[in-house]
Amino acid sequence: MRSTAGERAPVPKGTLDDFVCPDCKAPLADLRCVACDREYRQVDGFPILLSGDPRFEAVQATAAVYDEIYRRQQGVWENQGRTRELIAYFATLLTRFPSGRFLEIGCGEGFLLTAVRAEERFATDLSVEALRAARARTAARFSVALGERLPFPDESFDLVASVGVMEHFFDIGEALRETRRVLRPGGHCIVLTHVELTLWERLEDKISAYLFPELRLRALARWLQTRLIERPRPAALVRQPIQNRYTTRAARVMLETNGLEVVDVLHTRRRKGLPLVGPWVVIYIARK
Repeated sequence: MRSTAGERAPVPKGTLDDFVCPDCKAPLADLRCVACDREYRQVDGFPILLSGDPRFEAVQATAAVYDEIYRRQQGVWENQGRTRELIAYFATLLTRFPSGRFLEIGCGEGFLLTAVRAEERFATDLSVEALRAARARTAARFSVALGERLPFPDESFDLVASVGVMEHFFDIGEALRETRRVLRPGGHCIVLTHVELTLWERLEDKISAYLFPELRLRALARWLQTRLIERPRPAALVRQPIQNRYTTRAARVMLETNGLEVVDVLHTRRRKGLPLVGPWVVIYIARK
């Protein structure tokens, strides 16, 4: 993949040394892999470090969808749960762990990245439009890359985070193995994802909200009214190309099967008062 005229915008000095070939993990010399000789391009100063694996051919079309989403709207995900309160909470959660070198996978418009305090910050996304918005908010080393093919050397980061990304991976297992690979020993991975609630989890959530340990008949009556009489119209969801479905337990199993030890699971079914939009939003804290 050779670059064409107009696509080789300057990159800040020294930043290219942080990247490797996403496929063979060999060093890059002026965006050419020293091992497989594949040459990568830049767009607006962002290295486009996408895999050449035929299994990921759909990534170009997926990236185009996200580019169009970010061109049309700012604060794309705010009305779907990524509120300022959530970002502040998530950023505070990250401060519990060493973060000398921090990576956010799927940084979007950079709201979380802006709130993170780390000595060195890296961020990937499939959308150049998202990275432009993120760069306008904060400084970091940005790249267009797949979670399944991270363009970083082994054991590069103390802390890796993603918010609402796991459910959109092309291959969840491969992406989690890549996350583990780039984490230093003892490093942490913090993942927020959306799950499918089982029938028992839905029932348990309603019991704890309205019946036990505190009987809240007025609140129950209001909920029944909204469900049975004044059923609200949900906010329009942004259609995304990939929607992986899994339960709370299945997501944990995927993390652990791919070498990440889950040390905590956070959701409103377990901890009331978390700034999450519903019981289907779950945060996993895992360690390498």
